[in-house]
Amino acid sequence: MSDQNFLAHFIEEPIYLIKENRVTTKEPAVDETPEAIPVPAEASASQDIQTETVKPDNVQADAPASVVVEEPAAPVYVKPLPTAGDNLKHCIVLVDSTDELLEEPLKELLYKIMGSVKRKPEDVLLANCKNADPAQIEALLANNNYRHVLAFGTEVLAELKGVTSYAIHQVGPKSFLKADSLTEITTNVDKKKALWKALQEMF
Repeated sequence: MSDQNFLAHFIEEPIYLIKENRVTTKEPAVDETPEAIPVPAEASASQDIQTETVKPDNVQADAPASVVVEEPAAPVYVKPLPTAGDNLKHCIVLVDSTDELLEEPLKELLYKIMGSVKRKPEDVLLANCKNADPAQIEALLANNNYRHVLAFGTEVLAELKGVTSYAIHQVGPKSFLKADSLTEITTNVDKKKALWKALQEMF
C-alpha cells in the first residue's frame, strides 16, 4: 500500500499533494579584480612632467670664506740695563749696585779680578741688575753673544737660582758662576780664594 492510499483511510478531508519546487539560487560571481582608483588629472599630469631647477643668472658662486689677517703685535719696549764694556770675549758680568753702574772702588776690584784671568774691561760686558725685571735680563742675554756669565751678589738669572756659589754651572756650551757680592769678597779671604779657584776652572 502506498503512502497516499494509507493517508486516504486515516484522513477524511481532501488531501492535495504539492510538488516541491526547488529554486536554485545562483550567487553572483565575485569579481576579484581590484577596483581601479581614479587618479586626479592634475596628479597624473604632474608625473609626466619632469621638473628642472633653473639657477638664476644673477646668483653668483659661493664667495670664498673671509680671511682674517692678524695685525703684527706692537713692539714692546724694554728699558735697557746700564752697561759698560764691549764684550769682546763674550763674558757678561752681573752686579747689584745702588750706583748707576757700580761704585768706583768696587769697579776697580772687579777689573783686577777679571785681569787675573786675562780679561780687560773692554773684553767683558758689565751690567747693573739692580731692580731688573725678567724681560730686561732676557733682552740683555738675547742682544749680546756670550759664553760666560758671572753674577756677583744677584740671582736674577733663572739658571743660577738654587745653584751653589763658586761652583760652575754648565748649560750647554755656556758657563755660569754665582758668587757673593764684591763688598763681601773684599773683606773675606776665604771667599776670595773660592772665587779665584772657580775662575781658574771657568777660563
